[in-house]
Amino acid sequence: MDDISLILKALEFAAGRHKSQFRKGSDRSPYINHPIQVANLLANEAKEKDTALIAAAILHDVIEDTVNTKKQKKELIEQIRETFGDEVLSITLEVTDDKSLSKKERKRMQIVHAPKLSEKAKKLKLADKTMNVNDITAHPPVTWPLRRIKKYLDWSEKVVAGLRGVNKKLEDNFDESLKAGREKYK
Repeated sequence: MDDISLILKALEFAAGRHKSQFRKGSDRSPYINHPIQVANLLANEAKEKDTALIAAAILHDVIEDTVNTKKQKKELIEQIRETFGDEVLSITLEVTDDKSLSKKERKRMQIVHAPKLSEKAKKLKLADKTMNVNDITAHPPVTWPLRRIKKYLDWSEKVVAGLRGVNKKLEDNFDESLKAGREKYK
């Protein structure tokens, strides 16, 4: 499969998996917009041209957010391996939270694991955190009080601290997004 075909196949696959999902923000945008924005940030702002990285960016929330059972997760992992290959699956799995853990533990583990990720997974996680901060700044979830927004911004900064050193443009983009969020939610 050539580069363009792989990326389009990932878009089609992710769109199908996320078809009935919406972001938590006040604008309730279709969920698929988020992985597209993450991939766009990597490809067009950060000038990352690795096809496996871009495909993994598009797929990065599929395992975490579209299955309900261990069996479904196992089947989806195998489907991604067969459709997109081991490298795309590996990057995707590196940034996938273990939903069997509590939310608090998953957040802690992201901070702990960030420095241990592969270079490609670090770039993907950095782009994901940037887009999440952008979304929360522009359209925070209506149920989130100011305190929760500030805690999210602080937590994302801790995760990103372990991701630095892989792409200066991504890091600068995150820093600008975090600054904008903190200015808006003083």
